[in-house]
Amino acid sequence: MNNPLVSIIIPIYNVAPYLKECLDSVINQTYRNLDIILVNDGSDDESLDIALEYLNKDERIFLISKENGGQSSARNMGLEFIKGTKLRSFFEDNIEQDIISFTSTHTFDKNTKIINKETIKSNFIQIQKRYIKTSIENINDFLVQELPNSIIHFLDSDDYFLNNCIELCVKEMVEKDLDICTHNLCRFLENQNKFTNKHHFDIPNHIKTHFCDLASNIIINSKRYSFVFTWQGAFQANILNQYNLRFTHGIYNEDNDFGIILFMLSKKFFFINTILMVYRVRDNSSSSKKIRHSQIPKYLHEINLYFNDIDKAKAYFYHFCLVKSGIAIHNFYTAFTNKNKQSDIFFHNSLSWHCNIIKTNLSIDPLNIKKLSNFFKQNKILMVKHIFIYLIRHPKKIKNLKNLFLSNTSLFF
Repeated sequence: MNNPLVSIIIPIYNVAPYLKECLDSVINQTYRNLDIILVNDGSDDESLDIALEYLNKDERIFLISKENGGQSSARNMGLEFIKGTKLRSFFEDNIEQDIISFTSTHTFDKNTKIINKETIKSNFIQIQKRYIKTSIENINDFLVQELPNSIIHFLDSDDYFLNNCIELCVKEMVEKDLDICTHNLCRFLENQNKFTNKHHFDIPNHIKTHFCDLASNIIINSKRYSFVFTWQGAFQANILNQYNLRFTHGIYNEDNDFGIILFMLSKKFFFINTILMVYRVRDNSSSSKKIRHSQIPKYLHEINLYFNDIDKAKAYFYHFCLVKSGIAIHNFYTAFTNKNKQSDIFFHNSLSWHCNIIKTNLSIDPLNIKKLSNFFKQNKILMVKHIFIYLIRHPKKIKNLKNLFLSNTSLFF
């Protein structure tokens, strides 16, 4: 296909000041064959009103409004509603039928269940044409579909594309028969009101080549055990079907395990060394270290009671997310059949990097990070290596060596 459909999935949460610029950049793309999925993740500002305004001006837009659940849940909701899925057709085309769903995400197993049409109707309300509302927070607790043959590009709702971003990605994907096509970006520093080409993202900073027949070699050769990839490019949707891959629900840095697994499942990769997107850096974004009390995500509320200090709670939760991400990557590689010596070394190191027990103080451990870290028997030499490297880079963390000797931790014993 020379004119493939591209699904742009945009999670939205309290971004009213930025959303119009983001949506304008999408609807004005030089490439026109777009399926634009907006997922309102429980916004309590004017974001939903703006999304509805654009819904009514562009028929390529499909809007879902859901309970707040974070970036991962919003992106997963968007994936289940891309054009060509049974769930999308149920509402957009009035094809009311039972839907075959996989029983779980993150597995090579293809066990299925039937979601009957009455259950679908009871969980989703069609407000108007191309606008669906649901009280579901995590769609994949409800269903996981086989995704159609299309291209996906994520975009965060405070960022925006340059006008030929999708056109150039599609051109390369079609001509080179790519699974993944990535591109460069620049940052807009909101508090300084300036653009900069300097950024910390793995693509392109830590890739060794701009073209590769196996995308897995990109992450293995880079030796980046945290390799984030979400909105840095486009990819073929059907890659996700191999492993029922979705974003891990309820964690920060959910694009880490998603990106690594996606690259391991993919073949041809290409990087366009042209700035095609603007990444906005703002103090109150979901990735910012500065969080006001009113912005505390609900999954931090409970553990914040143990710490009574949002900064400590966030540092602890960030470590928990690293461990959860590492376990997701480990579980994938355990089931993965296309292994070799290089990938074995990478993934053994990855587990030790993610489950590094000294990255935060664990004297208060409501989410049982010690137990999670110890559940998978790590290579003790690699574990010590990553502890040593971490201490060289963060010498003040030496006090966290006591984590090795806390109760229920038997990493050395």
